[in-house]
Amino acid sequence: MRFYIMTDMEGVSGVVDYEKDCSPGGVHYEKAMRLTTLEVNAAIEGILSTGNHEIIVCDGHGPGGIDIELLHREAQLIMGRPLDPMFGIDDGPFDAFLMIGQHAMKGTPGAALAHTFSSKNILSLTLNGTPIGEAGINALRAGIYDIPTIFLSGDRAACEEIRRIIPGIHTCAVKKAIKETSALCLQPEKAREKIKEAAAYAVTHMEGIRPFKLDPPYEAIFEFVRPNQIEPYRNKKYCRILSETKVAIYADDMETLLKERLWAG
Repeated sequence: MRFYIMTDMEGVSGVVDYEKDCSPGGVHYEKAMRLTTLEVNAAIEGILSTGNHEIIVCDGHGPGGIDIELLHREAQLIMGRPLDPMFGIDDGPFDAFLMIGQHAMKGTPGAALAHTFSSKNILSLTLNGTPIGEAGINALRAGIYDIPTIFLSGDRAACEEIRRIIPGIHTCAVKKAIKETSALCLQPEKAREKIKEAAAYAVTHMEGIRPFKLDPPYEAIFEFVRPNQIEPYRNKKYCRILSETKVAIYADDMETLLKERLWAG
């Protein structure tokens, strides 16, 4: 079987600060990359414990969150920027989609490092009237190609978020927020043990988990922090400016929305 793993950093145990942990030049950035890579390796080990599979990993943390020298030798890595809006998931087929190190969407109560794509620029994203975060958009990308999203690890709020939209998905919480930049974290080795076990279980119990899809047509509404961030959406035939910081984006199919319109393509 062939598996695709999307990674992020803010949902990893031991990662609690944007500047110190998640940003290049931060005092703990290299450690955070190591912690992220080792959690990904744990998921890979769990998958491989169930059989001889092919695994593609995508480094989903903008400035980079995976140390390729530490990555499990049986995985291949999609890395660097820019990437296609599908992040290579359209280079299938894939049998299942997993997320490691995931955080909740911005504004989520009781969440660590919660944000929606940009912690500094975006206040919210709704899709057909429902708030959605990075995990949901990732799952919709997979759904375009009929790939089920079977597993997510991250902070407890991210696990709760994905379970609300994907029935039967398997999750593994490795930390619980105290405040936005503080959390009760599992010791990293313990976190990795849990991820390995949970990922293996997900692979052997994925029957019945359907690809995540929403019915068309689509209306996505971005709310930005500053008025100038709305400028790329002006004079687009598929957009409607709702306020000085809010824009509605329309599409009849999900692939068009995510590949060409959501980011003002």
